[in-house]
Amino acid sequence: MTTAQVIAGTKAKLTGHENEQMICKWLNLTRGGTHVVDGRSQTKRDIINEEESVYYGLKSVTKNHTHCHISVVHKWCEHFNITGELKEWYDLFFGIPHEDVSNGTSRQHRLTKSQIDSHLNDIAVKWFNDNKLEIFDIVVRRGLYNTPIDYQIWHHKPTDGIEIHSIDELEKLVYNGNWVMNETTLWFIDSNGKKLFHLQMKGSGKKYVSGYHAMMFHIYKTL
Repeated sequence: MTTAQVIAGTKAKLTGHENEQMICKWLNLTRGGTHVVDGRSQTKRDIINEEESVYYGLKSVTKNHTHCHISVVHKWCEHFNITGELKEWYDLFFGIPHEDVSNGTSRQHRLTKSQIDSHLNDIAVKWFNDNKLEIFDIVVRRGLYNTPIDYQIWHHKPTDGIEIHSIDELEKLVYNGNWVMNETTLWFIDSNGKKLFHLQMKGSGKKYVSGYHAMMFHIYKTL
């Protein structure tokens, strides 16, 4: 990592903390109570209403989507008890760190949909759709470490606009939606026909860096 990258990362963290403090003050004025920043790692919670034990996740965005969850494949598979052919698909589609499953045909060291047996792709899509509510629970509501939130705040940085959405309302969009597989990603199309999530492999270069081959979920603003 270069000095410039370290400086940029530090500035981004400072800006993020300033945004969280600003939104806490806004919540105190508009919703009452005492809202504070939850600075712990490995949690979905960014802001807490201490008096009422209400928990908020914060997404500060410049576009209409942002990442909402990252998991390494083996932890994800352990959590959902994924084995057999389905585990084989995960290892191919997301790649295995430090092992080139593509036999040198891909700089990302993974296989894409058309390179994987269609039988395995069908198994994967069926699993995602059979478990869509459980997936929502992990990537939006509570994470792998069981820290559930009640609301998600969308902070649009260019305009400083703030919207608050109930997690229960977001979950309703999942009931009649479906996961579909593209060549390098999976999309979740919600009950209104809009993209609510996409899932991709983290990493685009030849080098193995922190999180490379991880499952990276993005959430889209649909309400």
